[in-house]
Amino acid sequence: MIMMKKISFKEILNKRSLRFGSYSFILTAIVIAAAILLNSIVSGTKLRDKLKIDLTSNKLYSVGETTGEVLKELDTEVEIIGLFDEKAMESTQYGQVIEFIKQYENKSSMIKIKYVDPAKNPAYIQNELDPTGVLGVSNYDFVVRSGKRAKVLSSSDIFEYTFDSQTYSGYYLTGLNAEYAFTGAIRYVTSENIPVIYFAEGHGEGDPDNDFSELKSDLELNGYEIKKINLAAVETVPEDASLIIFANPLQDLSIDEKEKLIIFSENGGNTAFLFDPPRSNAKMTNFEEFLSDYNVALGYDVIFEMAENRSYFGQPYYFIPTVENNSINEVLDPDKLTISLFNARSIDILINEKEWIKPHTLLSTSSEAVGRALEEGNEDKQGPLNIGVAVEHTGRIKKSWTIVIGNANFVSDKTADTTGNGKKLLINGINKVLEKDSDVYIPVKKYNIPRIETITNQTIVILGIVLIIVVPLFIIGIGVFVWLRRRHL
Repeated sequence: MIMMKKISFKEILNKRSLRFGSYSFILTAIVIAAAILLNSIVSGTKLRDKLKIDLTSNKLYSVGETTGEVLKELDTEVEIIGLFDEKAMESTQYGQVIEFIKQYENKSSMIKIKYVDPAKNPAYIQNELDPTGVLGVSNYDFVVRSGKRAKVLSSSDIFEYTFDSQTYSGYYLTGLNAEYAFTGAIRYVTSENIPVIYFAEGHGEGDPDNDFSELKSDLELNGYEIKKINLAAVETVPEDASLIIFANPLQDLSIDEKEKLIIFSENGGNTAFLFDPPRSNAKMTNFEEFLSDYNVALGYDVIFEMAENRSYFGQPYYFIPTVENNSINEVLDPDKLTISLFNARSIDILINEKEWIKPHTLLSTSSEAVGRALEEGNEDKQGPLNIGVAVEHTGRIKKSWTIVIGNANFVSDKTADTTGNGKKLLINGINKVLEKDSDVYIPVKKYNIPRIETITNQTIVILGIVLIIVVPLFIIGIGVFVWLRRRHL
């Protein structure tokens, strides 16, 4: 008679195989449940964006400390509007910008971003965004606006383009300038009191909207409002003027205009002059009389930089000046700042020193440079020569400054200085003159092209053995080990 062994339920539960199998089942269920929960949480767009990690070497998609401080102090709602189809542009260079500016919205509840495609909604710009036409927006622009004002950012504001000086084949994309552009625009549209800079007109000067539009845009990004002024058409310089820029005047001031300018400077008004070499022998007598009170004189010459390591393509009139290291330029790291000048003139600091006149040289030449006189009978000047100076005058009712640079091309829209460093130097000088923190200079994020170092045949063989033999054997070994363990459960 065969006796049946009684099997207790407790023994079944105590069996290791069942116990480990139960643990495995429970762990699997927990992992699946956690995965489902995490997926449902992360599926929220904003949270997903916040959880993204920027692994790019130069942090293309991350904002810096300056932007963080600006967003932390923001108490005004700001809207960022992209004038294009977001989905369609994600695969283009704009895709980086779209991804980058999400950080602004993630870090501040005061920032809202939206995209409007003018092709699908042609009436939006005229009816809602820019009904008066003063902004002058175009497709693919961004508009940053608040209840106070608006700022348009074009592709030239957001991306860095560099001229190919080797092949002369045009400009190519070299960096992302989005953080500087958007952070500056946010500060501009939310600031309560904005200093006003006037561009003078009436003497053949370049127009800020057509000839110096990039300089104008950068000044606005630094928190300035830009206006125009014709001194001959006003009784006095407006009270809101902090500084007047004369961008390459071709004719002299009238005596009446000079007097208005003197009164303006005596009451603390500041000036900046950009003079290319003269096109005729006519003297700028009234300009010179105004500047002489700052111990400054214009050179009627063209600078030829004869130092071989300073000129471009062996052309001595196209050269790299020295950026002087002083209290004005120090924030720019002058030793590393390269500027290109094309056709510059010298600016003299007069020798009759006065205790209330404090000149600072901004740009200079090497000792090998020559200032070739443009008038027959005049002697050439031997370097080193001053090209740009900033002068503080404390001997009047109120302190005033003037900046005088013997070149206008380096900050024009047709500049030979493709680095943008010329604008940076001038705006930094203006910031110093107006005692305004120059803390919106956020470096361009350069596009780094990763390069694979040369790989030897030996390295290729070793990598092949590891990937084809070692790794598969390792995986098989783990599988066998797990199988053997589970056999004895």
